[in-house]
Amino acid sequence: MTTQTVDYGGSISREIVAWLVYPVLVLGPWMWAIVVIDPSDPERLLPLVFLGMVTAGVMEWIQPHVLDWRNSHNDIVTDIAHQTLSLGLSQVLQALLVVAFFLIIRGQTEAFVLISWPSHWPLWSQAILGLVVAEFGEYWRHRLFHEWPAAWRMHSVHHCSERLYFLNAARFHFVEVCFAGLAGSIPLALCGATTEVVVLVAIFGGLHSNWQHANVRYKLGWLNWIFSGAELHRWHHSSIERHTNSNYGNNLIVFDALFGTRRLPESDQDLDLFGLGDEQAGFPQTWRGQLLEPFRRRRDRRRPASV
Repeated sequence: MTTQTVDYGGSISREIVAWLVYPVLVLGPWMWAIVVIDPSDPERLLPLVFLGMVTAGVMEWIQPHVLDWRNSHNDIVTDIAHQTLSLGLSQVLQALLVVAFFLIIRGQTEAFVLISWPSHWPLWSQAILGLVVAEFGEYWRHRLFHEWPAAWRMHSVHHCSERLYFLNAARFHFVEVCFAGLAGSIPLALCGATTEVVVLVAIFGGLHSNWQHANVRYKLGWLNWIFSGAELHRWHHSSIERHTNSNYGNNLIVFDALFGTRRLPESDQDLDLFGLGDEQAGFPQTWRGQLLEPFRRRRDRRRPASV
């Protein structure tokens, strides 16, 4: 049976929802956070990161992109384990690494700071700059984990799902998540970003990540040149190499556009070509198996799937 997108029959109300959900449920809360954040206690707003999971999960039942993707593919328990256990393990190690790095930077006063952070700018413009700075590190980290075979062994865990839904955002090997956190935080530290900006970047990432993977019919239009949303990211999860080795952006797509790796074909996507392609057979589908898989045997870069 061929996997197909939902036909909403040209419904005007569905079309309006498709254009509004991301600005209202992702950009709206982030802009609110910029307005109300307390410079003396910015971390108080960090629970906002869970809002993206809740809203994306609810909208998958209201306006799904693919009906079949709402059904479990024997992956929900695994993804919940990644959400709780993998992120928990990685957060502890990542926090230690990030704190150590920041202490080294701060301990050397201005020795490692590359620029003088424009703290006199309006906070909204600092937050946007923070997103761009963090994205630069994230783009190259993500690209490296696709193009370097040893790193792909870790990253293949994220791509082993044969459907895309909101909990996929957490399906990462915990070792990779540590590198991901450093890839974004080190550039911010080197640029002297304030704690407010770091928190706002983290909030945006939390709001956006579940929507990037969400099984929700939504559209970004020209914003697809700025944000790395689901319309772009679904191509990144294709089992076809030329598609999956593109759209590396975590929150933004600007560096993909700059370095020539942005892809948004006009043709309809073959939704049955998701996952690891030739590597899919035998890849473990349990959390424990995926945790151990990168260390069991050598996995080369994916080969193009048969089309």
